[in-house]
Amino acid sequence: MITMRRVLLAVPALLLGGCAAPEKEPDIVVPYEDKVKEALEQGGNEEGQTIRRTYQNVRRYEELRIEMQEQPMAAMRRTIGRAVDDDFEVFRKHALDKESVTLRNWSVACLGFAIEKRVEARKLLQSMLTDEMTAPWLLANACKSLSVLRDKETDLSLVVRLVSHGDPEVRTCAATAVKEIWFVSETPRDLTPEYFAAIDRLVALLHDDATTRGRRAAVWALANLHHPAVLEHLLGALEDSDAEVQVGALRGIEMLGDARAIEPLCEYLDGSPQDGPASFAVRALQQIAVQNGFAQTKSELESLGTSGKAWRKWFRSQRMK
Repeated sequence: MITMRRVLLAVPALLLGGCAAPEKEPDIVVPYEDKVKEALEQGGNEEGQTIRRTYQNVRRYEELRIEMQEQPMAAMRRTIGRAVDDDFEVFRKHALDKESVTLRNWSVACLGFAIEKRVEARKLLQSMLTDEMTAPWLLANACKSLSVLRDKETDLSLVVRLVSHGDPEVRTCAATAVKEIWFVSETPRDLTPEYFAAIDRLVALLHDDATTRGRRAAVWALANLHHPAVLEHLLGALEDSDAEVQVGALRGIEMLGDARAIEPLCEYLDGSPQDGPASFAVRALQQIAVQNGFAQTKSELESLGTSGKAWRKWFRSQRMK
């Protein structure tokens, strides 16, 4: 027979959303049953309902992003942004409330969608990254929110530091934030200390067998740094067992357009990669060919297909002219 106590014991698993990392217990020790009751009550009052509804939309936004549905994503982002802006003080209050683990988690996850209040949201999220007592799950969600906010004024040094954090979820979310924030940064290479620290830390994460998601985030972040120094690491990532890591590396190689990648890409195609990654390798070779003056347009190279041997022969013929 299912007792009321068993029902109550199951509630926290349903209530606590966000990242998978274990949450930090509140400083005040509260009996387990009282914590369950508190979460239920907070989710039922007006502020709790506002945060819960908005957080549900955040989860839906994340699903749309995975499905790559851009128009519904944009509409959902505007909906969440209006909700956060309209009740910003509610989200701020609960994001700082150390005794309310559930609502704090949800609030932090929502803050990155602020539009009119984006400056206040950025400063609040950054303050969490500087607090040494911040729990890993909160650091991860703060990084996720900063990656959604994509504010070019974000202090990148705070995010870069967390790419080497001890918690794999924090490392993954920090790498994603580096990718998104650097993407909107107008002059990223002016940020020299953060720039090269980011390369070192992202390269370390790229070799982290403990988290495939972390390696995916790292390779895309390295691709977005647009620096010749990352080429050898992107080429090395072509040997990763995960196809998405390979695709991220190939996109970065394509953006660099460096002729040094020709032979490694031909060797990659010689190994008969999956259709998806193979098509990205071809795109990278086409970009290199055009960018380095071997060809006028990419369309004239379509006949080479995905044959490493054909590409190698073609590049050799162009160099002999």
